[in-house]
Amino acid sequence: MYYLKFISSSLLYFLIFFSISLGGLQAQNNAQWVSYPTANTTDYGVYHFRKSFTINERPSVLKIHISADNRYNLFVNGQRVSYGPAKGDLKTYKYDIVDLAPFLQQGKNIIAAWVYNGGADKPLAFLSAQTAFYLDVEDDAFAQLRTGSNWKTFQNQAYTPISYNEMLHKERWFYGFYACGPGDDLDGSLYPWGWETLSFDDSNWVSAEVLTFNGGAPWNLVPRNIPFMADHKVKAKKIRSVTGISIPEGFLENAQKITVPANSKASVLIDFEVLTMGYPELTVSRGKGSSVKVKYAEALYEKVNLKAHRDSVNGKTMYGVWDVFRPDGKNDRVFRPLWKRTFRYVQLVIETAGEPLDIISYESEYSGYPYPEMAVFESNDDKLNEIFKICNRTLQMCSAETYYDTPFYEQLSYGGDNRPISAISTYNSNDDRLLREVLRLYPQSKNFDTKLFKSAYPSRFDFDMGTWSLAWIQTLYDYYLMRGDAEFIKPFSEDIDDVLGFFHRHMDEEKGILGTVISRNFVDWSIHEGRLPRSNDKNEITHSALLTLYYAHTLDCASKLYSKLGFLDRAEIYKKESDVIKVAIKKNFWDNSRKLFADNLEKDTFSQHANILAILCDILSEDEQKVLLDNILTNTDLDEYASTYFSFFLFKAMEKTNKEHLFLENLDLWYQFLDKGHTTCGETGFASHDRSDSHAWSAHPSYYLLKFVCGIRPADVGFKTVDISPNLGDLASIKASMPHKNGRIEVTYSVVGKFLDATIILPPNLGGKFKYNGEVHSLQPGKNKIRSRKKL
Repeated sequence: MYYLKFISSSLLYFLIFFSISLGGLQAQNNAQWVSYPTANTTDYGVYHFRKSFTINERPSVLKIHISADNRYNLFVNGQRVSYGPAKGDLKTYKYDIVDLAPFLQQGKNIIAAWVYNGGADKPLAFLSAQTAFYLDVEDDAFAQLRTGSNWKTFQNQAYTPISYNEMLHKERWFYGFYACGPGDDLDGSLYPWGWETLSFDDSNWVSAEVLTFNGGAPWNLVPRNIPFMADHKVKAKKIRSVTGISIPEGFLENAQKITVPANSKASVLIDFEVLTMGYPELTVSRGKGSSVKVKYAEALYEKVNLKAHRDSVNGKTMYGVWDVFRPDGKNDRVFRPLWKRTFRYVQLVIETAGEPLDIISYESEYSGYPYPEMAVFESNDDKLNEIFKICNRTLQMCSAETYYDTPFYEQLSYGGDNRPISAISTYNSNDDRLLREVLRLYPQSKNFDTKLFKSAYPSRFDFDMGTWSLAWIQTLYDYYLMRGDAEFIKPFSEDIDDVLGFFHRHMDEEKGILGTVISRNFVDWSIHEGRLPRSNDKNEITHSALLTLYYAHTLDCASKLYSKLGFLDRAEIYKKESDVIKVAIKKNFWDNSRKLFADNLEKDTFSQHANILAILCDILSEDEQKVLLDNILTNTDLDEYASTYFSFFLFKAMEKTNKEHLFLENLDLWYQFLDKGHTTCGETGFASHDRSDSHAWSAHPSYYLLKFVCGIRPADVGFKTVDISPNLGDLASIKASMPHKNGRIEVTYSVVGKFLDATIILPPNLGGKFKYNGEVHSLQPGKNKIRSRKKL
């Protein structure tokens, strides 16, 4: 074994890291985990907990530590205060720290929470031990608030889950993968309305059951290390179609109620105009015996698995997942799903019985990561501006308690997806807490036989993913270059070595390339069908140029990272192995007649992917790399082409060959998104794989517009200085800015005749260079004005 293990486990490090970085705010463990007596520990269920208490004077601060399995919503005196906990795993299970003082009043108060277990169909990202609730308090004077048998609890029988199978296959509208949890079927006549308020009578509720465990609770509690989600209101924009009723003017804008007559059927198609996510709220009155089916979709459909233009509704079919609300006939009943929904379109399908139903309002509470002020980009090209806008909206839609691959279908954090997402994030925000959290969590999924990580984590997947484990190493290197955060990176060295060790053990030493690898390995979707690299029925991949190159690229990233961290011995080990592989790649896969690298030893399959990685791995000379890039960009006879995902690497190959000016000429897949009415970036750009309308790995053009077109890039590790070298192409003007740890970097470009006028504003303590058309100008903090002769 050539790799070393010289640092203790990352788990131990991060338990220490949490304690130090958050001021030692570990759970005090004075409270007890509780549940509902006789509740099945893992089945679907919704449970309510209440604790009343009296205070003579409201405290200035009253911090609690709160957690639950699977999820909780916390209320104080009827007001929703927080919901969580943030996603994690049992090794580092999160609790939230909440100050209750602002919500308290002199006299009697009530703390109330519901706890939800999604059961067998719970979101795949939920890692669970059993239904449980926990609340501790920092101030011993309020010890009575700690969970124990003094809390009251109630099992809510009003909810029934709508299973995956029913939602996805009853109408046979979708044949792909869905992982976001069941729908809710809520019978309002069984719901304990007002349970969270002071006036509610809980005399028939039972005492909470204190849970006991052999060897300690299964949840190793650590404090939440990301902020609470943004929670602003989002209103729908249009009613697109109506049947069975008339819609009063001002329903959406001014909450003018809709009345559905008794014994009738109606439907209302609501358009939010852009994709959004969160907790929609339907408010109704009357309507005893009625039902409202609430369906959610990214777009309407031409037919099964074929979406229409995203703005098109006439003659189209509304397919999607759904909830059902059955009102009890009283006034101002609010239905809010237990877990977040993603949608552009919402359809209300209504059936009434013997009483009319009043629909009072429909709006949503957005729930996503609260990025501070993000980057901006404006040019004289409106379509290019729109691409930037949909890319950054995609980042927002795919950022919550972890990164999401897709908010509608999965809400999972994949190791490979996170490489482009991290690049977009570091150019759009100085808040790296979410990025560090997904990087930290991922190796906690390690398979202790293979040493590889799961495809996505947190998740309940039972398989690991070799390529995505490699991608995690690549992302660590990218993060280090941008932030210079060596102390965060160093504890992962054992995990880095373990992942690389798996592939090292699978080398064909005679050929110098990877032999047969038996594990799941994904690099991109095929433009035709299936995935790359190709494998057989046993998940075996043998002598694959693509997989070998992906490994070599990761060895290069690891070697450079270790060199910068001062681990020179291992940096040299990985460099030597990479060098051997590169010689073997040229020998085994180069086709001199086509001037391309083949995907296999038979040299009968050729892809952009293998050749992109060959450029990134420096297998050819610099001049030959430029020729190879031109070849794969113009060659119409390849077997596979890069999707919107692998275009991230294609654009890196442009940077590698100093051909960043080609970027603007290769955005066809994103212009197609605009042509189809997308408000976020789709999954691949391929007609053969058009599942998700919002896929974070496709949003990287916003990163490259700032890095290549505006030319803003770090000049050193940690972005202590900046190099600015724009590539405007045919653009006449640009105004853009991006966050930096010292402030904001702002650039303004204007083409005036034969000249480029540039204004660069740098924040305090940031200097650098402006490089354009062979000229180099020094940049100082503050405003810098430069005129250069325009590139021909």
